[in-house]
Parts: sequence; structure tokens; C-alpha cells
Amino acid sequence: MIQRIWITIQYFGVNGLANHAAAGAYGFLLSLMPALLIIAYFISTLFASSSHEAAQIIQNMGFLGGVFDVGGTVERFLDGFNPGLAGVASLISILWAAIVFTFSLQRGLNSIFLNIKASNPIKAYLIPLSLEVAVIVFVFITVMSAHLSTLLFSVGVAPATLKTGVAILPFLELGLLAFGAYRIVPNGEPSWKSALAGATLCIIMYAILSVLFNVFINPERYHIIYGMLGNLILLLAKVYFFFMFFFIGAQFAFVVEYFDALLFIRLWMARSNPKSFFIDKFLFASIENGRLQKYCRLYQPDETIFLQGEDSHEIYYILSGAARVYLANKRSGRQKRVAVITADNFFGEMGYVLANKRSATVKADADFSALVLPPRLFEHVLTIDKNADNKVIEMLSERLKHTNDQLTQETQAF
Repeated sequence: MIQRIWITIQYFGVNGLANHAAAGAYGFLLSLMPALLIIAYFISTLFASSSHEAAQIIQNMGFLGGVFDVGGTVERFLDGFNPGLAGVASLISILWAAIVFTFSLQRGLNSIFLNIKASNPIKAYLIPLSLEVAVIVFVFITVMSAHLSTLLFSVGVAPATLKTGVAILPFLELGLLAFGAYRIVPNGEPSWKSALAGATLCIIMYAILSVLFNVFINPERYHIIYGMLGNLILLLAKVYFFFMFFFIGAQFAFVVEYFDALLFIRLWMARSNPKSFFIDKFLFASIENGRLQKYCRLYQPDETIFLQGEDSHEIYYILSGAARVYLANKRSGRQKRVAVITADNFFGEMGYVLANKRSATVKADADFSALVLPPRLFEHVLTIDKNADNKVIEMLSERLKHTNDQLTQETQAF
């Protein structure tokens, strides 16, 4: 867990998620009133209520009380709404204003998940719309739950029970919204378990913050400093921190989903870079009792790791010892050693990159151990870490150059 949290913190900074959180908070506040107007229209239509009654239902939510004149805005909108073609155009324009928020979320989540899985272009355009619908449903449920609690209180239901239910429901809704966003926006990339882990972390942090806000923040102080804007400042702070936790949860979901690949990247960096941060060396430089242990293989001296012409595509990262590379002479069939690969280097990547059979035979030297990486895991490593991608290309180029030099020398000798 410490490894996962540390990687999450590092990637949170690298991906600039604090900026995406600010954009998400701005987009949410920009989109909230249009969403409320759409909800007010449906409430007035479904319940055949007057503009005043619909405004009162939304006003009961209390979320924006003291910040915006929600009731007056809703009444003016419904009284002036034209149910004809002009009204439809008005709703579409309002929906467009509301969807600004979901585009900011989509950009932030795409910066985390890197589009590792192929995406359907049509689906990519429909995702923000579906997410906005989910947000509108979330706000609608919040509005109706607040209205329902008012009705229940009027018929004698215990206030303590209502207060507990009203307090817990928004966190459950936000958790479901975060879970759905993690699963839908990045093309369903994280599994439901990873998305659930990220959503749980998001809501736990936000719940703790909400408790701290209620205990330590005195709204009157902000009213003294900012006057009528005091409530708006507190609202901005809460919304901003929620989106901070939302993107932390998303980054955590990514780390949980691709933890093995991220661990290997950290292991490689910690072992190959002497200037690595000491915490990285402490947490990732060893595979003892870690998740990467399942990929570790030990070989006896002179044991064959794979044969030339063999159809296998695993990639090997040497932990200790060395690997001897042999090429077979097509005429005589004899094998000649052409290279020795030492610790903290790859071999076998040529078969994966070129999708060919093994181009050489590799045997273990003394005290040889390696991590045997499945092709899918290695693909994730290359996708996540562009430096790894460039390094593998460099090693492959050097390996091909060395092989060509060997073949040239043998041809000249012949």
C-alpha cells in the first residue's frame, strides 16, 4: 500500500492533476446552474407543478443557499420558457453549458489512463454527454432527497434519522459518480475492482475533509473578510478539494490496475540510475517478498533459457549474473558466442518487438536470475514509460548492429 500511495503521489504531480482539479471545479460551478434549470424543467413537467413550487423543491436542497438566488433564477426561467422550437433550442444551449464540466473531467482522466486501450471515436464523443446526464441525475436525486426529507419531517419522522440519511446520501452518490467516471471515461480501462478502490479513497478523503471543514471552519470569519462572497469562497474550496480527491482516486485506480508494470518501472529506475531518490531505492530496488517475485526465475550455470528458432515472446530483465548469446552457423550448425548481456539489461525483446521467432540461443552464466515479463506486461511498461520505450529501441538497435558486425566478420573470414 505504501508503494501504491507513493507512486500515486508522484504521478499526481507529473500529470499536473492539480490543474485539472481546478478546471473541474470551475467547470462544475459553471455547469451547476444550467443543470439545475434542466432539472427544474423536468420537475415542473413530471409533477405538473408551478414555477414557484418547482423552485421551492430545488431551494430545499440548500447546497447553493446564500451563494446564488436559485429560487428566483428557476422561477424566471420556467415563467419565460417556450415549449416550442425556441424552448428546445434553449434547453440544448443550456445542456451545452452544462457539458463544459464533463469535458474537463475527460481531459484529466485521459491524462492519467493514457488511452492504453483503443477507443471508439463515436464513443469518445458520447462519453461527456453520458457523464453529464449522470451528473444531472445525481443532482436530481440530491434535490428530491432534500425535498423528501422535508416532507418526512413534516409527518413526524425523527430529525436525527433524517439528518443522518441526508448527510450520508451525498457521499454515496459522489462515490457512485466517481466509480462510474473511472470506468466509463477511460474507455472502461480500469477493472471494477481498481475503480472501486479509487472511488473509495476519493470519498474517504472527501468525508474527512468535510468533517474538518465543519469542525474548524467558521463561516462568519469569511463573511467578515469577503462579505456576501464568503459562502462562495467556502463553496469554491469544497468543490476544488473534492476534485483534487477525485483525481487522486483516479490516479490510485490507475496504479492499482497497472501495479506490476509500475513496480517494474520503479525497480528498473532504482537499479539503473545511481541518482535515484533514496525513498525509491528503499521501496523499489528489491523484489524480496514483493509482487514482482512471481516473475523471478533462477537458472543453473549453462542452462538454456531459450533456443534459436523457438516461438516464444517473453522478455527477460537480468537481476544478477550474465546471459551468453549464441548464433548457429547455417552450414556447420555450430554455435558461436556473439555477446554477453550483464545485469540490469534486457534480452528477448527482439522477438516481442519484431513478432519473430527467437533469433539466437541464450544460456545462463553463473548465479543467473532474471525477471521473465509476459508480453502484455512489457507492453504496459512501454506505454506508461516513454523513456523505457526509447531505451528498448536503443538496445534493440545496438543488438542489431552488433549482430551485423559479427556476420560481416564471419563473411570476411570465410
